[in-house]
Amino acid sequence: MGYSIQAFMQKEKLESAKPKDLMPYLVEQGYFTKDQREGLPLRNILRDLDDENKLYLLPNLQADRKEVNTFWSFVIIDK
Repeated sequence: MGYSIQAFMQKEKLESAKPKDLMPYLVEQGYFTKDQREGLPLRNILRDLDDENKLYLLPNLQADRKEVNTFWSFVIIDK
């Protein structure tokens, strides 16, 4: 999924993207069947990866941790 997100962001010339911005593309690519609540399926996966200390699997992911919530975004990785 990380490679697909990177390719989409490069194609669309995006420097960063939130899960809700990526969901239409990820649904189109077959990663998810539909979007719910502006990126909830992707955010749930990110939370699961965070709980398992496996965020390194998505190197283009950034987590902005607040007191209660974590705000997720994806950035372009330089080649």
